[in-house]
Amino acid sequence: MAKIAFIGQPNVGKTTLFNSLTGMRQKVGNWTGVTVEKVEGHYTYNNKEFSLVDLPGIYSLMSNSIDQKIAREFIVENKDATFVNIIDTPNLNRNLYLTLQLIELGVVPIICLNLIDEAEKYGITIDDNKLSKKLGGAPIIRTSGRLNIGHNDLKKAIADYRTKQPIVIEYSEILENAVLEVNKLLDKHNIAELNQYPRRWVSLSILEGDAEIISKLNSEFIHEYEQIKNKIEFEIKHDVESYVTEQRYSKCDEILSDVYKDSEVHDDIDVILVHPVYGLVIFAAVMYLLYTFVFTMNEITAEWAGIIIEYISGWIAAITPAAYQGIVVDGIVGGVGAVLEFFPLVFVMIFSLATLENTGYLSRVAALLHNIMSKFGLSGKSFIPLVTGFGCTLPAVVGTRYISGYKERLTTLLVAPFVPCSARFVIIAFLAAAFFPANQALFSMFVLAVSFLVLIASSWILSKYIIKGENEDFVFELPPYRIPDWKNVISSTWSKSKGFLKKAGTLIAAGSVLFYALTTYPTADASYAYMLGNMLSPLTSLMGLDGTAGISLIFGIIAKELVVSTLEILYTQGIQNALTPLTGLVLTLVSVLYIPCFATVATIYLETRSLKWTAFSVFYNLGIASLVGIIVYQVGRLMGF
Repeated sequence: MAKIAFIGQPNVGKTTLFNSLTGMRQKVGNWTGVTVEKVEGHYTYNNKEFSLVDLPGIYSLMSNSIDQKIAREFIVENKDATFVNIIDTPNLNRNLYLTLQLIELGVVPIICLNLIDEAEKYGITIDDNKLSKKLGGAPIIRTSGRLNIGHNDLKKAIADYRTKQPIVIEYSEILENAVLEVNKLLDKHNIAELNQYPRRWVSLSILEGDAEIISKLNSEFIHEYEQIKNKIEFEIKHDVESYVTEQRYSKCDEILSDVYKDSEVHDDIDVILVHPVYGLVIFAAVMYLLYTFVFTMNEITAEWAGIIIEYISGWIAAITPAAYQGIVVDGIVGGVGAVLEFFPLVFVMIFSLATLENTGYLSRVAALLHNIMSKFGLSGKSFIPLVTGFGCTLPAVVGTRYISGYKERLTTLLVAPFVPCSARFVIIAFLAAAFFPANQALFSMFVLAVSFLVLIASSWILSKYIIKGENEDFVFELPPYRIPDWKNVISSTWSKSKGFLKKAGTLIAAGSVLFYALTTYPTADASYAYMLGNMLSPLTSLMGLDGTAGISLIFGIIAKELVVSTLEILYTQGIQNALTPLTGLVLTLVSVLYIPCFATVATIYLETRSLKWTAFSVFYNLGIASLVGIIVYQVGRLMGF
């Protein structure tokens, strides 16, 4: 079976093209040895089977992130594969940077000018023949994943592709002389580990400071290289690493000089959306409208979901033997049903965020918030994984690997659990409906505001006093505005929200059984659960919460949704009669801020490979949640609530 790999920068429509070609014939797993998602699929063309791999979206082939290392290793280890370089045509100059690196690594890819419909809309014209010639005969194909343009042309180009000898991309005389000198050092020292790569590419990688390549050099090589580097930097008057980058972009400009014509259309709306004042006001309004829409839809769907779940519960109760009524009906059905009732809310929340992302607005928010976030140890790049956290904290933690700076990445990873995930929105919705039915959106915005303040304060503390290192420069290019690709939005929403259903059918069901056992044995009046609650009462009483609320928080560590099912089952008299609006608010805040679920804790360890930082994350979240809960309750009491 012929092996094909899609490679390109983030947000170039790679996934849309991949889905169009493979349909449902896809397999999702992890790359060997790392917790990074690997998507594979296959399709048939002219009775021949093709295996297609969607490589992670990357900006370059340097090794300063896990995704870039994966893509590079795949290229080196699969020399027989056909590589398709997916390019965002309206941003051809930026995308061509990765293309040049591919050619330097020995690959002449098929160039897929994707989003061609948007390029034409902006009046952009491209001479395909000239571009192909300047890139060593690379085939040029025009496509639009959204409009199904050029799919057959792409399949044909892949089927007809024959390996080509890459051309030499030549740079300035200064850089070419530097490459020759580094080549001589490589010949002299003959480092076996680097022989699998093209010699010229290795020299350029050393000059641009690729950490993985440099780690393979011996001390004598590095000492001699430092002399070469100092001589170049004296000549160019700045660091050689930046000079290599400048030369590549200069080469991109040179290649496109008589190939690419832009109509110079600009979106004036960006002046408003990224304005430090107007932009923040608009962002607050968008978020308020989003939550109003989510909770309005939830009011419509929750009633129907409740009726369906009640009917199913009754049916299960009728066919379950009396001896198992307690564990099946009260335990599994009661616990899982209480959570599933909020699935429509989770789906609508993820759908709304996916829609905003598809339009290009979330990228504007990242640019808007960068100046604010950078003052607290984060960057605009931190915004995307943090927004992902609204769906699930686990992929938010994994998403921090796109942040190349160690300090910003670790800071973002440690504060990501403060973003309310979909499971915690179930808790927010449940308690908002119980205590603030007329102001659910405002209640949610208040909880979100507290979470955001805690996140910002924590970022500042971590960056300034705990995590050492230098901040990285922020480089960001705004994608064009797009009408949402509804097929893609729905597909993305379902992909992210179906995990909620899987968790309900497995982890939450198991947790409900465990919960039922702990609340039933040895006796209902003196169960193990109440013993645990009593142990926590010295702490929870400072927040105005009883042992029952403490029990729900314990089970929430297994899965946050269990907080709701625990409260539903234990407060038989109704939660409104057991808690006040103030203690309901406190319980919401503590549930949102305290220890993330076990799966997220495990992922933090896998991403950091550090027991120290994993333990720090757990105890820091627990301490912050307790502090916020105590302060809000005590201040609320003083104010007469």
